[in-house]
Amino acid sequence: MESFYSLLLFLPFIALVVVANLGERQPWARYTTLGLLILTDVVLLGGGLLFALLGVLQAVDPTAAAVPGLAGSVWGLAAALFGTGIVAVLPLIPAVRRGLARILPIDASSPVHMTALAFAVYEVGLVLGEMALIGDISTLAEAAQALTPWDVLLSGLPLLLLALAGVGLIVRRGGVQTLERLGLRLPQWRHLLLAAVLIAALLALDYGVNAAWEALDPAGYGKLTGVTEQLFGGLMTVGGAIVLGLSAGISEELLFRGALQPRLGLVLSSVLFAAGHLQYGLTVAMLEVFVIGLVLGLVRRRTNTTTAILIHAGYNAAGVLLGLLKP
Repeated sequence: MESFYSLLLFLPFIALVVVANLGERQPWARYTTLGLLILTDVVLLGGGLLFALLGVLQAVDPTAAAVPGLAGSVWGLAAALFGTGIVAVLPLIPAVRRGLARILPIDASSPVHMTALAFAVYEVGLVLGEMALIGDISTLAEAAQALTPWDVLLSGLPLLLLALAGVGLIVRRGGVQTLERLGLRLPQWRHLLLAAVLIAALLALDYGVNAAWEALDPAGYGKLTGVTEQLFGGLMTVGGAIVLGLSAGISEELLFRGALQPRLGLVLSSVLFAAGHLQYGLTVAMLEVFVIGLVLGLVRRRTNTTTAILIHAGYNAAGVLLGLLKP
């Protein structure tokens, strides 16, 4: 049920992306996109001020202003929301977009690219806010709820819809053009071989990172292991491995590598990919996710998104299957 509510929360953003695509050809939609993004920024600024006020009230009377389930810093959440609202204004300024167009493959006049930049700020800022809301990784372990295959499928659906809406399916592009824009092509045999080699290499990387982390920081490693087991314990089956591999592999690759990377570049799209893995907190594991994102991005650049999907899906599924072999 919680995953279903999360899907509903994404729908306004997906609708905004559709309007932005209409704005490529319709002036009214262009201005509507700008207005909706400004409204979103105002809401974020208002949320930041609201939580700052809550922080003041807690300082005066902690008992009266206590919020059930809020384990982290109210001031941290307020700063994240307010900071996000401020920074997200920048992509709405044409001069800023023209400056970014010198380092990113974007069109400064495109409402779609403006929206993508604003959404990038939203994701990073809201992830930081959520981390402030939850608290440290110990609290995350206590709050983590076991995922079901249905949860995994529902969590991937918004990303898939954002990717398709972002590249203008139906609004600006037909089916074939959409596949081409997302980099979806039939893999050649050399792509399949590359996928197999990189799946093995990424699994070896994961094993090496985990072994080093456990040796250097056993307490931190143990906490993250607890979070991971709590979240993914219900998926430790062959069916769970297939669902996790395909759902994450398809939805995340279509959004981050297929839709975003050609516009936001390799590094920024990899940062957003890592930021989307909040369950790892600010740990070595999130850095590892960033590195994996870079590898998948290079695959997308040199081959196609289909090969990146195969690698991502194979890596996730193999990780679960190998976990089943542990005593």
